Amino acid sequence: MDEKASGFSLEMPKVGVIRGVKAKDVELVGGKVVNLRICARPYSNIYSVTQLRAIKTVSEQYGSGKVHLSPRHNFEIPEIRNKRIDDTLKLLYVAGLFPGGAGTSVRNIFTCPDWCSQSVLPTQEIGKMISTNFGDRDMPNKFTISFAGCVNGCSRPHNADVGIIAVGKVKVAKGNCADQCNKCVEVCPRQAIEKNGGKVLLKEKNCNFCGKCVKACPQNILTFASTGFKVMIGGKEGASVAFGSVIADFVKDFELLEIIENVLQKYQEKAKFRPASQKKKERLTEVIERLGLESFLAD
Repeated sequence: MDEKASGFSLEMPKVGVIRGVKAKDVELVGGKVVNLRICARPYSNIYSVTQLRAIKTVSEQYGSGKVHLSPRHNFEIPEIRNKRIDDTLKLLYVAGLFPGGAGTSVRNIFTCPDWCSQSVLPTQEIGKMISTNFGDRDMPNKFTISFAGCVNGCSRPHNADVGIIAVGKVKVAKGNCADQCNKCVEVCPRQAIEKNGGKVLLKEKNCNFCGKCVKACPQNILTFASTGFKVMIGGKEGASVAFGSVIADFVKDFELLEIIENVLQKYQEKAKFRPASQKKKERLTEVIERLGLESFLAD
């Protein structure tokens, strides 16, 4: 169909090339190739069948038949022929897929799936809210945000610039449970629960708020008194690994927006060029190491 005749027009986004990745195992025909990193907009790390088919078509028709799923749930399509890049972007764009996920910006938000049986709180919707507000924002260096629905931390929140973990405070209901039931004691990874006959005793100082005992309790003797998110900042992966420092506990959804906005602003204000470099600025963890956590958070 002729786009002009139909009145359809498409404003093409900028093409993102994955720097430092070279085309391999492909016969170069008619010029250069590019490696394209794409992600869904609006944010989602759950891709539809339609989107997967679009990626398949692009890879087979314009690339080398290869696709890579990155650790942050971006798709990387390598070795796309440069002369077909417009056709590639149109097909992906219509499917809700855009170049992005690289460079000195807030990277694709990482969340775990809401259907996980270990989840204390769902993270998909709050991840979408955070992505809508902060995704792709220009930063001094790359910036990662990871959500985990429980303390298992499968989404690697401990090593993200901002790591967010769902946690739950446990309360013990009045009354006795069955003497022979010890499921809560068996699943607790921190020996935070004891049984004395039919009485359940919670040692709060040992509890890491994982909620496994609540999910294991068949009689609702153990329930959540409250739930929220633990927030850590300053983690990173790479050649040197850093673990984030906790700055808030049991935070609610909209409080997260304020905390992340505050961290992003302070990072932009306080980041400097790395020693002996006038091109690369510090990662968040380097700023915190230089200033100290309290000084970084101070106004």
